[in-house]
Amino acid sequence: MVSLISNGMMLKVLPPVGLYVPLWPWILWNLWKARNKLCFENRTFSAMEIIQKSIADAKEWQQAQDHTAIPPNEPVALPSRSSTIRTPTALPTTVICNVDGAWDARTKNCGVGGVFSGWYPRKKIDPICDSRRLVSSALMAEALAIRSAVMYSASLNIKSLMILSDSLTLVKLLKERGSLPALFGILFDIYHFSSSFDVVSFSFVPRLSNGLADSVAKSALSLLNSNPSNGV
Repeated sequence: MVSLISNGMMLKVLPPVGLYVPLWPWILWNLWKARNKLCFENRTFSAMEIIQKSIADAKEWQQAQDHTAIPPNEPVALPSRSSTIRTPTALPTTVICNVDGAWDARTKNCGVGGVFSGWYPRKKIDPICDSRRLVSSALMAEALAIRSAVMYSASLNIKSLMILSDSLTLVKLLKERGSLPALFGILFDIYHFSSSFDVVSFSFVPRLSNGLADSVAKSALSLLNSNPSNGV
């Protein structure tokens, strides 16, 4: 069931979890795209078409969230040994960075972590450990972690970089150089700094293989939650 509240511009999608998703970012995003279509392709879209496209985008966003609710007492299927996803192979001169974001839905705080491995000519690269306030979703926390890794690697003049993340939704988005209204600025930074590398790739890694980055991110989040004066 989809219902639109006109005064608050909120979309409620049921089932499964009854989350309220703000509709206005998608309306602004589709207005901006409609403006570009008009300027560069001389194509026009009606107000109803823009609203319908915004609703469809908001529904897709909600369905794509990584952390969906699991009904009580429902067993969770674990992948078999034969179906385990393998970590992609990197070139010998590639720096690898495992990243993760830890998000607290109650405080809206997040911690980001990045752990480097692979080839680097000068010295060992220090891990990324940072925190942020007012983060709207777990997916945004994951995107902030990737942005930190890309920006830090660019500052070190690394030329070949592989980012490993356990957010399949975000990895797919980055591989397609896609965008989402809620992540527009973060994704813009990722794409901008990615241009400084000779080779850069974004790959999915199973959560069980991303333990170090997860621990760093959770440590940063725990520190921020315990000391509200810290963080950005």
